[in-house]
Amino acid sequence: MKPRELCEKAWQEIASKFPDFKVVSKGQKLKKSSKNKDLTFEIYFQANRNNYACSVEFVPHIFIYSKDMKKANYHNGFVYGGELGSLLNRKAWHWWQLAGASYQYTVDEVSKLLEEHIIPVFDDFEDTESNIEKFIDGDIIDHNLLYYIYHFGGKDKAQQYFNKIIEKDKLRSKYIGFYNQLKDMPKENISLDKSEFYGSAMIKFAYLHGIEIEK
Repeated sequence: MKPRELCEKAWQEIASKFPDFKVVSKGQKLKKSSKNKDLTFEIYFQANRNNYACSVEFVPHIFIYSKDMKKANYHNGFVYGGELGSLLNRKAWHWWQLAGASYQYTVDEVSKLLEEHIIPVFDDFEDTESNIEKFIDGDIIDHNLLYYIYHFGGKDKAQQYFNKIIEKDKLRSKYIGFYNQLKDMPKENISLDKSEFYGSAMIKFAYLHGIEIEK
């Protein structure tokens, strides 16, 4: 079996465990809409471009998009996501092996991780108010979530989460310094499309929307 065919066989086997999701591109993408039809939950499998007969690898990615956020021009509608290893606080960019005896173990393991860790995240997003409180009170620090919390929870909730990010990020001093620099710039000169460094777009978004750094 060719590497691509082996990948597609595995993806379709994983997909069969999640009948609520629409299967796209021979199992490479699984999609499901939230109950209110605003959010799209996606599981996407990326094959390693260097796959060959003795090594057939893939990595799962998770994406959540909001039609309402995209319409409002917030973060291109992107809510939350990333590759599976990072989201589970495991090894970043962990590639899953399908060649040889690894096939069934990988299919079972990825299916189990998705079922136990990712599907509950999707389910949490069904209740926006409760989910926002969970992020504010919980341990997940993700810049992408600021846009989601601002759009659906308002400025005060976003400010709570923003300050949580600032407090816990290793770039804290850089973020505070950059935020203060923005105060000296005309707002029309501040571009959200330009990224000066990791996190700069989030800092600019916060400043432009009146989200303040608390002393």
